[in-house]
Amino acid sequence: MANYKQWDGTTLGSLTACPSCYVTLNLCYGSTADALCCGSASPVTVYVAPGESFASNSGLYSDNTLSTAATSGYYSDDVTCS
Repeated sequence: MANYKQWDGTTLGSLTACPSCYVTLNLCYGSTADALCCGSASPVTVYVAPGESFASNSGLYSDNTLSTAATSGYYSDDVTCS
């Protein structure tokens, strides 16, 4: 994560950390609901926009630039991946 200072032409401001541009989620994935629910899920890392969570998000992404949609299928944050 980068840091920055604002220059207003006469004064250099204080050092400020950039906010996160994404949130990382570690979930379980199955290509079918049966795979997810019956112990054939795989652990995956996906990304959502800042301030979002698994329960409330506008999309899951496979990259931290939020430009590539995650693989279609079933995701869960409350099962143990096999």
